[in-house]
Amino acid sequence: MRDEELRALFDQQAAGYDQQWAGMAPIREALYLLLDALFAELPADARVLCVGAGTGAEIGHLAARFPGWRFTALDPSEAMLDVCRQRAQREGFVQRCEFHAGYLDTLADEPQHDGATCFLVSQFLLEPQARTRFFRQIAQRLKPGGLLA
Repeated sequence: MRDEELRALFDQQAAGYDQQWAGMAPIREALYLLLDALFAELPADARVLCVGAGTGAEIGHLAARFPGWRFTALDPSEAMLDVCRQRAQREGFVQRCEFHAGYLDTLADEPQHDGATCFLVSQFLLEPQARTRFFRQIAQRLKPGGLLA
């Protein structure tokens, strides 16, 4: 699928996305348990890049668990980022977020994040070279020793 097709698909799904996947909550909660364990040693003032932030569910979880952290929500879908922004406002962590509509290559590539999340994104990259480039782009934005979940 091309970038424009993916963006349009997720723009269409944004409003009902969380409800559509509500049945997967047990899997999501298990993922968050593992994420908490992996990220537990990040600094109290960590910066976390969320690649494919979607509706901001994982940011909401991390923001509640780690109140000193700041987040970069990256998603190519403006509609998804709007839902993410609404969640951040509703849950009180919007001031700790930077919202960026686009792909990794539209972000500064300097290492400024202590951690990154990337859930349910890389399966859309069908070519091995594209997937390698994708993860390399995430790594470029992590500080030395930064963690990717």
